[in-house]
Amino acid sequence: MENFKKITTENVSIHASKQVVWDILFNRFGETYLFNPNLEGSHKTNGKNGEVGCERECSIDKKTNIKERIVKAEEFNSLTIDIIGGNMPMVKEMQVIMKLEPVSFDLTNVSITAFYTTKPSFMGGIVKGTFKKMLFNVLIGLKYYLETGNTVSKKSFKSISRKYNNLNGKLRFAA
Repeated sequence: MENFKKITTENVSIHASKQVVWDILFNRFGETYLFNPNLEGSHKTNGKNGEVGCERECSIDKKTNIKERIVKAEEFNSLTIDIIGGNMPMVKEMQVIMKLEPVSFDLTNVSITAFYTTKPSFMGGIVKGTFKKMLFNVLIGLKYYLETGNTVSKKSFKSISRKYNNLNGKLRFAA
């Protein structure tokens, strides 16, 4: 991925099996709104959930959206998603790889690596920190949703983020 900037988040330890984590990320691809605090909504637009080629549209706000497609899946290990459209400011191209690493039967580490280019290109370094924080917040939201069963929203995320910061490493959110 020549000329692409790269971001890698820290691992987030989620108290759920790799199968449970995989289910929400891959088999329920259109339902990212349940845990992604950056979104107002999402839905599947094309293809079948649980298959490479499945597409979704994510609404960041009333005016901004992105369209994504699963381009590669290694069952229970990694999921590669390309941004294929939308009008997110400054994003020219982006690919996101979500990695799952089982620690034990009911504990899975998840991280995100993203490759991106911006338009205009000089903005790439400037927005890197913002993009990294947004991606890390997705993982915190995923942890919260899978450990409590409660959905995450832009409004609820500030409190969830504070709770996450008070957790020590591999502790879980209380249901």
